[in-house]
Amino acid sequence: MASHKINGFSHVLHASITQDDKDWSYDVPNLPKPALLNASGLVKVVTFVSNGTKQYIELGLQSSASNRAIASDPLDRFLVVSFRDFRLRIRSSQPSNSDGDSLSTAPATSRESAEYIVKCLQTGIILNGVHYNFYGHSNSQLKSKTCFMFAGTKSQIGQKIGELGDFSKIKTVAKKAKRIGLLFSVAQVATIVDPVRCEDITDIESNDFIFTDGCGLISPRFARELARKLQIGFRNIRYTPSVFQIRYRGYKGVVEVDPSMKGDIVLKFRNSMKKFSGGSDFSFSVVEYSKVSAHIPRISVGSC
Repeated sequence: MASHKINGFSHVLHASITQDDKDWSYDVPNLPKPALLNASGLVKVVTFVSNGTKQYIELGLQSSASNRAIASDPLDRFLVVSFRDFRLRIRSSQPSNSDGDSLSTAPATSRESAEYIVKCLQTGIILNGVHYNFYGHSNSQLKSKTCFMFAGTKSQIGQKIGELGDFSKIKTVAKKAKRIGLLFSVAQVATIVDPVRCEDITDIESNDFIFTDGCGLISPRFARELARKLQIGFRNIRYTPSVFQIRYRGYKGVVEVDPSMKGDIVLKFRNSMKKFSGGSDFSFSVVEYSKVSAHIPRISVGSC
């Protein structure tokens, strides 16, 4: 398949969704090769669509935003599944036309729709003999009813999550899902940071108020290194941001440049930034950073 056509790839996997579906296994002869997907930065997307006239499952491709959970594997190993526009419809007893040749459909209950989605996620999806099982989702993906699947067994996926952090002590399902969701937050992996270069520091608190909630520190030297690796600039002029929004191991929040940090420690994290412990992944990711204002007034020397 020519590279200029790959973005428009589309294939209907299932032309008619029914409440009794139990298997989501499909052969797609014209699916682009893994090497082409990886080189193009595209991930496979399976979309469940439902409206008043038809229900179907479609396979497409889309550009993939980076996150820590998918950074260590080629994109062809992942599958994005979307139920954003899906609300299960079931057959009605009323004929859809005057001839009574076919039956119309009516919206299923919310519970019936949820049961269909859970059944699919628990079973997984098979494409060309490759079995994709549920992997995880970011907190924003949860709101849009979207998630990642991975080409591996459920045991292998559990091991992958365990390598990214220790979630075993989190007993509440909702909280555990939210913490794992941090791994799927869109963020650009900038570099690898050895934990010995980091330090935990206490928050500044008074009268039960945390003044430094989610705010850590970064050395000027490391801030410049990040700016160089990420090629941060404004109007073709490179600059070093004073604040970075970051993800590192179990830490979430922002770090601001501290001019007094000059030693081997390049990052200081507050207690309030730590959401989970452990993990052998030392990648340091940047979600966002402070920008140069485009509306800074020009002041002439003679007016000062």
